[in-house]
Amino acid sequence: MSVESSCVRLDEGRWNPKNREILEKLIEKYRDTNSYAVFDWDNTSIQGDTQLNLFIYQIENLVYKLNPQKFNEVIRKNIPTTDFEERYKNLDGEILNVTKLANDIYKDYTFLYENYISDKKLSLKEIRNTEEFKDFRAKMHYLHNALPGNFSAELACLWEFYLLSGMTKDEVKSLAKESNDAKLGEAIGDVIVESSRVLTGEAGIVRGIYDNGLRIRPEMANLYHELKRNGIDVYIISASMQELIEVFATDKSYGYNLDAENIYAMKLKSTTDNILLDEYNYDIPFTQKEGKSETINKFIRSKYNGRGPILVAGDAVGDESMLTEFEDTEVLLILKREGKLDNLVNDKRALIQYRNLKTGLLDPKNY
Repeated sequence: MSVESSCVRLDEGRWNPKNREILEKLIEKYRDTNSYAVFDWDNTSIQGDTQLNLFIYQIENLVYKLNPQKFNEVIRKNIPTTDFEERYKNLDGEILNVTKLANDIYKDYTFLYENYISDKKLSLKEIRNTEEFKDFRAKMHYLHNALPGNFSAELACLWEFYLLSGMTKDEVKSLAKESNDAKLGEAIGDVIVESSRVLTGEAGIVRGIYDNGLRIRPEMANLYHELKRNGIDVYIISASMQELIEVFATDKSYGYNLDAENIYAMKLKSTTDNILLDEYNYDIPFTQKEGKSETINKFIRSKYNGRGPILVAGDAVGDESMLTEFEDTEVLLILKREGKLDNLVNDKRALIQYRNLKTGLLDPKNY
């Protein structure tokens, strides 16, 4: 049966035409055969990083449920106190470490907590104009960027997650919704912030950089709908937190309309009344790199007579394991980012889908 006469019809969108054709044929082949597909979320299902943008939103709006003492504990948790690598210096050329940065951040946070977070003595606009806020913002971003460059990816992820401790799961979901809606309306791209030149502290003056903004990918949402309509189950496995992905993937205002039970992502431990703790829940795999394949093996394959996914999609090294692990996988959909997954480009199963870096939109050209 030709694609034209088939009932499988992906929206043309901005797909590379060849990629769209192959995906349609794959769906046609596996329609109603008890098959499934697995997708990454950040920079695959959407443009941008959900967890990162929530981290940015927390800083911009000072949304924390931690008193200064607990915040001070969390920002240092499990981080070695040795000096960072040579390239992690302040503007005066001094090599930094977590102790210098955390000491300054703690002082800034104490001021912000007393004047805004716990007691709104100042408005948000007023607090953002203080030297303490400027210093806090830049040094939080600097430390956030230094962690994966000096230590493990797992440590860096957990540091980010622990900043949400003290909130209930519902509060995190509500915050995620606020963050998504705000960041979907903002420009995408790098933002550079400099710390206070008045409150230099122990770390001195630093510049932090972050990749701001989110975009929905309607082509991916349509692909999910078409897979499901043809009896192929859709799963998300993400290195962001479970509560965040559930909001974005299931809330109808975003258009993905996926099932919460088919989402596997990072989870913190929580109290009996659902308050998140600064401890990871290792009852489930750490859903990054090999942990993504482990999640498929542990929770998903048994539902499909032990078979692997027919289609896997990802954008970075954190997805490589699940992209390459399973013999049953016929198509690797790679949402190409510069310098990412170059080793898979020549895999005969790979569909390389490029994107426009300035807009976040898919690019139909085949470079």
